[in-house]
Amino acid sequence: MGPASSTGRPPGPGRPPRWVMAALAGILAVVVAAVVDDRPRTLSRPIPAPAAGPALPPSELAGRWSGTGSLTDCAGFDDCPRTPSLTLAISCPGESCTVTAVGRGAGSPPLRFEAGRYRAAGPVRAEVAPACVGAPSTSAMWRLDLVVSGGRLVGSYEQSTGQSLNCGATSVEWSVTLART
Repeated sequence: MGPASSTGRPPGPGRPPRWVMAALAGILAVVVAAVVDDRPRTLSRPIPAPAAGPALPPSELAGRWSGTGSLTDCAGFDDCPRTPSLTLAISCPGESCTVTAVGRGAGSPPLRFEAGRYRAAGPVRAEVAPACVGAPSTSAMWRLDLVVSGGRLVGSYEQSTGQSLNCGATSVEWSVTLART
């Protein structure tokens, strides 16, 4: 007589042991749950910008650049805009340039060219900054990280806040492609 199953009965002819059936049922449940669960695991990541690009002469960089973004990261918000529009106003009165995130940023921080990338950071305007305990966050910052590629500025635009005693940190980032307008 064959070995006894966990119930004390030997498995029937042609029937696998009970533990094998339980394991198969578990595997089937995981597969069905994965197929039925249509929640996004992560946000889609667009093709990244080139690692580096050429510097443009200030005369070619100055002006308005506009385009749309694709959401790549959203933390601390119930919902983040998936495809916002973005306009940058770049001013180059001499050899150095400043940039304004039109309708989003406060001030005009320097636009630096480092290791083949244009970078800038500045405060987010109070009207569009995340609210914390009923008031706009004073730590809200925006950041640009752009590369010149095919006559366009390609890279990322991010807005984030620091964490305080009363509020959690937030961040939202978009992959952007901007063309001269």
